[in-house]
Amino acid sequence: MKKLVSLLMALVLVLSAAGFAMAEGYVPGTYTAAKNGFGGEIVVTVTVDEAAITAVEITGEGETAGIGSRAVEELDDAILAAQSADVDGISGATVSSDAVKAAAADCIAQAKGEAKEVAAVAMKPGRYVEYVESFNKGDGLTVTVTVTEDRIQAIEVDTEHTSDMYIILKTAVDNLIPRMIANQSVTVDSVTGATVSSNAIKHATELALQDALAAAGTDASAIENFYVDLPQSDAVVELETEVLVIGMGGAGTAAAVSAAEGGAQVLAIDKAARYGGTTTLTCDVMAVNPPRMMELYNEGKEFVNEQELYEDWITYCEGDAKEELVQFMIDKSGEMLDWLVFDQGAQLSQPVVSWLSADNRFAVAASWLPPMWNNTKYLLGYFDSMIEKFTANGGQYMLETEGYELIYDEATNKVTGAKARSMVDGTEYVIKADAVILATGGYMGSEELQLQMLQNTYYPLNGVWKHYGTKQNDGKMWKAAMAIGAGVYNAAMPPEVHASSTASWLTTEFPRHYIDGMNSMVADRPAFWTEGDLPMYLGWCSDSLAVGPTGKRFASETGVALLDPWLPGPEYFSIWGEDQIRKIEAEGFDALNSTIFFGSLTAMPMGVPVPNVDAVLEAAVEAGIMVKADSVEGLAEQLGIDPAVLAETVAAYNGYCETGVDAEFGKPAQFLDPVKGENYYAVKMYSYAYGSCGAIDINEKFQVLKTDGETVIDGLYAVGTDSMGVLFSEKKPYVTYGGANNSWSLTSGRYCGLQIAEELAE
Repeated sequence: MKKLVSLLMALVLVLSAAGFAMAEGYVPGTYTAAKNGFGGEIVVTVTVDEAAITAVEITGEGETAGIGSRAVEELDDAILAAQSADVDGISGATVSSDAVKAAAADCIAQAKGEAKEVAAVAMKPGRYVEYVESFNKGDGLTVTVTVTEDRIQAIEVDTEHTSDMYIILKTAVDNLIPRMIANQSVTVDSVTGATVSSNAIKHATELALQDALAAAGTDASAIENFYVDLPQSDAVVELETEVLVIGMGGAGTAAAVSAAEGGAQVLAIDKAARYGGTTTLTCDVMAVNPPRMMELYNEGKEFVNEQELYEDWITYCEGDAKEELVQFMIDKSGEMLDWLVFDQGAQLSQPVVSWLSADNRFAVAASWLPPMWNNTKYLLGYFDSMIEKFTANGGQYMLETEGYELIYDEATNKVTGAKARSMVDGTEYVIKADAVILATGGYMGSEELQLQMLQNTYYPLNGVWKHYGTKQNDGKMWKAAMAIGAGVYNAAMPPEVHASSTASWLTTEFPRHYIDGMNSMVADRPAFWTEGDLPMYLGWCSDSLAVGPTGKRFASETGVALLDPWLPGPEYFSIWGEDQIRKIEAEGFDALNSTIFFGSLTAMPMGVPVPNVDAVLEAAVEAGIMVKADSVEGLAEQLGIDPAVLAETVAAYNGYCETGVDAEFGKPAQFLDPVKGENYYAVKMYSYAYGSCGAIDINEKFQVLKTDGETVIDGLYAVGTDSMGVLFSEKKPYVTYGGANNSWSLTSGRYCGLQIAEELAE
């Protein structure tokens, strides 16, 4: 009887919905609409029959994982159930939710055959200020929009009071805003290399225009007059040069500048709207005994024994590195640094022992000056100076121009150029060149290539990794090179991981605690911390128990914040007991490793009680950052781990805590804190990869090799991250001498450019 009643009630609801829809009148079919979300375009597809909405599909790859992504993943069912776009949004994801609902409403209107009436623009002239979230929640952008009665007159962005990195935000301000004003549009494409900042500026401007329209009493539909796409071109332009450099990060810029210095005709392109790439977001450059710096700082004496360094490197790589290229790096990186400092005007310190170095032996890490993370405006200035000299030597460059295909003559096995496309207006370029240098930053921005390249031969690497880096490094030219037979070298090497974190943060859901006289090292704004970062700090804490997806420990928890989180693969879990949580509530943390790249960008202080810990954990569980259970086995079931395995791991770890001896990984006794209590918690932590380390295969002349590892593809070269794996081994992670990635980028680019110029001159 209960089943029959339930069935009848369900039937009544369906018939009611169907009757309502029929009264409205749908034209059967599938309808699509797109709106700008927080991280890019969100596309909604709605399918209807005569009576009802039958399917809803939402896509939005750019939305923040765990925040905006929830709107993409969850609102389809809500819209389908309600048979309407008028549904509740996802808490904390207003922008993404509004975009989904607006696009769904557009689809439904299309299905009803309703003609869209858009009011004419009539705004109250003035200045309108809006704050929107951007790269880091709670440290977004304040945007001031000045309007006349019918036009956007000016868009100003506060670039100081935000955690958006200066160099990235400036790229959006310099390139996006002029296009928005020229086209009177809030829907122009975001600037590559500054996508999140661009989306924030567009969203704030749209809100300000809505305010101006409302102030004039104009119907809200008038905002659609500002939904204008940039005109696209179908032109195909042929260009010719001696040297084509694809990518203008550290490696590509060094190659282009050096080739032009050598007298070659050079054209450099980059898909981003800025040059400098990942190099402008770093702190160290490895340099082995730069001669002029030895004279200046060390009385002409060597900073380090080169032979010892070489032997240490080769031993570390277990015979897998290309020894001649490791030797080249050691021989030439010092001269490269001298060139940067004394010839190009960059400022770097003398080489010292890196803070990452495990054995404290090799003084090879030179820091950009001023030091550390909030120096990006200075690094941009160094690249400005290099590009000025490049153009003075006849070099040309094109930004927002993406290379996507190599021009290859299979009969002669020679690359004779490349095809590229404007990211702004779609213009196609066919570029003929005697030499093509790939300097595109590796493949970590491509989930497809991550899954293809990262295998489980030595470590559980296969999967999709969180990426804390420049998203335009998507390996498109890797695929182009492999399509003509290029080989790879150590392609499955572990990615370069400098940090771990949760997928999303609760930073702004709890009060800020400012630290007097201190600025954030990353954002260069007043430093603060909040209890909302507690889950992330639990995942970093040395007192924790960390397990991989199998339920087993993978390292001493003293290293999970920075150097070791990659060991179990893209994800790990931090396990805590109720007793530990109550101790933090009363006394705060007594041991804490932390990074400065996520959440409030500032470490929570040790020894400070957290009285609202329950509210934080409840919010974290609701957000999907954590799970909670009344037993270890219950926790395991929620995590998808074998309950018996996790229970065994916890029992063994608690035994180490009792004896004070970690028999597995040797964690010091002061960090051994038993996992016990009435309830148990797990923080979902992720390894954030800075970049890929595997390589397109090259020889000692930087020439790309075919899959046999011997045959040269004539005219094709690879430098920087695109070829860095030749220095390493798939059996080991990236080295910790300090700045090896930057050094290889700048050194390989410098000498590849010089070499090609010399060969062309012969």
